[in-house]
Amino acid sequence: MTNLLGQQGKLLRYALLVVLPTLAVLAYNGLIASEGYVSRAHVMIEHDTPVPTPELAIGDLLGSAPSKVDALLVKTFMESRAMLEYLEQELGVRAHFSSEQIDWWSRLPADASRERLLKYFLDHLEVTVDQESFVVEVAFTAFDPGFAQKVADMLVARSETFVNDVSHHLAREQLAFIEGEVERAQQKLKKASRDMVELQRKYEVFSPEKESESAGMVIGGLMQQLAQQQATLKALESYMNPGAQQVVEAQRKIAALKKQIAEQRAELVGSDDEEGLNELMLNYQDAEVNLNVATEVYKSAIGTLEMTRLETARKAKYLVSLSAPSLAEEAYHPRIAYWTLTVFVFLNLAYFVLGLIIATIQDHRE
Repeated sequence: MTNLLGQQGKLLRYALLVVLPTLAVLAYNGLIASEGYVSRAHVMIEHDTPVPTPELAIGDLLGSAPSKVDALLVKTFMESRAMLEYLEQELGVRAHFSSEQIDWWSRLPADASRERLLKYFLDHLEVTVDQESFVVEVAFTAFDPGFAQKVADMLVARSETFVNDVSHHLAREQLAFIEGEVERAQQKLKKASRDMVELQRKYEVFSPEKESESAGMVIGGLMQQLAQQQATLKALESYMNPGAQQVVEAQRKIAALKKQIAEQRAELVGSDDEEGLNELMLNYQDAEVNLNVATEVYKSAIGTLEMTRLETARKAKYLVSLSAPSLAEEAYHPRIAYWTLTVFVFLNLAYFVLGLIIATIQDHRE
């Protein structure tokens, strides 16, 4: 009799702890739980592939494949509060999940806080990234198949706008910076060119080097004439009186040549009052160096601008929809058999473990 009562007690405990909860889960999922419909979509980030140029290496073209960072960026944005606020404004997500047509257990309270709404939204949104292809799979669950499809469609469309805006904004900022550098280099080149022209106008000299060469040639010619006149003078003095007209004329020519040579040398090396060609040449060389440097900087800036345009074109990103959001024909939730079996197995394990613990305690007491 005692064994019979013990067996009945065990069966009663088993029924209360395992069978009844399992039947409750079965009854809720089969009779009460609202049906949930899932809309799925697949997207990925792709880069623009520009036309190959000599400056664009093959590795750059291969580097345009989608990356994990891009995929995770899309995933984070889809799960963000900003996305929820956009969906709330466009579709009224809160009103859908707070509808009285949804069972009380699955329904979102109408007065739920923003934090609770976000958590509820994320419980119904699943965004996964494939670790090999970096394809982003979006799965959104709602209690109406049409509403689930609308939300999934807006998730994809809004993410596409976000990716395009971020990509183009970064490209515009980078190009604007390089264009500013080109503008500054161009202004420096113009200033260096104006300084060179003003220097040439001031001294009425196009090339100080050629002027110096010409002055040197003139001085050389004068020195040659001076030597000839001095030789002539010595010859005249050998047989004429110092006061003879030919001697005086030769002396006058020698004095004129010396004066002219002195003037040419003063023009070449300068004096206390005026700058010479040598100082002009130094100023000219400084202006020429500034002009050459400004020209090279401008050429380099132009080359950098072209490379930046190619680089920004290569880095331009677009969200590509591989499969449009689907319209569910059958409810995905509740999974009656799955949850019933899961709860039944879990409760049996818990019942078995609890029974072992109780039996062990009783053995120790005895």
